[in-house]
Amino acid sequence: MSRADEIAQLVAKHLTLDTACPPGRLPLAVPPFGATEVEAAIDTLLSGWLTMGKQCRSFEEAWAEAVGVRHAILVNSGSSALLVMLGALIETGVLQRGDEVIVPAVGWSTSLFSVAQVGLVPVLKDVDPDSLCLEGEHDRPVLALHLLGCPSQAKGPVVIEDACAAHGAKIGDRNVGSIGVAGAFSFFFSHHLSTVEGGMITTDDPKVADAARSLRAHGWIRERTDADDLARTHSEIDPRFLFVSTGMNVRPTEITGAFGLHQVPKLEEFVTRRNQNHHRWCEAVEGLGLPIKVFPEQPGTRHAGFAFPILLQADSPLDRATLSRRLEARGVDTRPISGSNLARQPAFSQVPGARVEGPLPVADAVHERGFFVGQSHAFGDTQLALLCEALQETFRG
Repeated sequence: MSRADEIAQLVAKHLTLDTACPPGRLPLAVPPFGATEVEAAIDTLLSGWLTMGKQCRSFEEAWAEAVGVRHAILVNSGSSALLVMLGALIETGVLQRGDEVIVPAVGWSTSLFSVAQVGLVPVLKDVDPDSLCLEGEHDRPVLALHLLGCPSQAKGPVVIEDACAAHGAKIGDRNVGSIGVAGAFSFFFSHHLSTVEGGMITTDDPKVADAARSLRAHGWIRERTDADDLARTHSEIDPRFLFVSTGMNVRPTEITGAFGLHQVPKLEEFVTRRNQNHHRWCEAVEGLGLPIKVFPEQPGTRHAGFAFPILLQADSPLDRATLSRRLEARGVDTRPISGSNLARQPAFSQVPGARVEGPLPVADAVHERGFFVGQSHAFGDTQLALLCEALQETFRG
């Protein structure tokens, strides 16, 4: 038996439960990787080159091509991608410290925190009741957070994309991550594509890309396209340890690159299945006649189907806690919709300068009555039937 066959057997043995999606269970996520990625990780470990190198660069090139941008910069997580991306926009003058940035009130914690951590001022605004994203025209820079795979079509003088959970989503014929001045992706274990942990910044701006390369790795000039010019400008300093930015260390490992390089070719197939599921699930769940709301794909977009959000109607006889408890007893895992209303999180009062602009009725409704269930490229009729049956039984008591 070849080593590849042995690895395939081991992966099948240890990932069978989630990968097979057995009847009677609707998990939150299914691993998108298999034996090929595991073998690539082992080869990388045996190569002796473990930190950021040629595997990471190859993944960056493949992801840039898949998204449709000139540059992609790999880091160790989606949250780091947000932080480095925003820092690079300040360093290059696209944004200035102290600028207000419109942030959706429903989102992930580090989407909000990163804005303040680089010296910008987050201003929370309510989300659209049909997309649960920030929408419309704004007079200040916007963080267009593509929530759970639904593209945000928010516009402003500067558009910054949080595409961490929206791989393969589109507005028109453009992929998210290629629409604003820069975008951030996450490759966490449960996402469309996974490197277990990992994140990516995407941009067409070469100056933003170079700034991001410095910021992710101590502030030094390695990996920058203008490294030689900077070395000549600062010739009194050894260029091997020449620091031009107040950077950090959020570099990826070569294992991240090896995993990701084998994941990229799977993106279109995975997102097509998730999108088809999202359409079918919306139609089926709406047809149950229960006091709940689902969120169909918005016109002119492609929904990436990261998860399947549901909102209890205000007149529902069940509260969210009861509904979630009953669903989970029937094998359907649930979670709140992201961090829901971020202004109601205890940490909001600790975010420097953060404030709310206008009422937040949709964010409040999502906070109190919203939840999501799992969605995956590996789901099919069995998982849809389980969800519909569990919802009906739950409301029957």
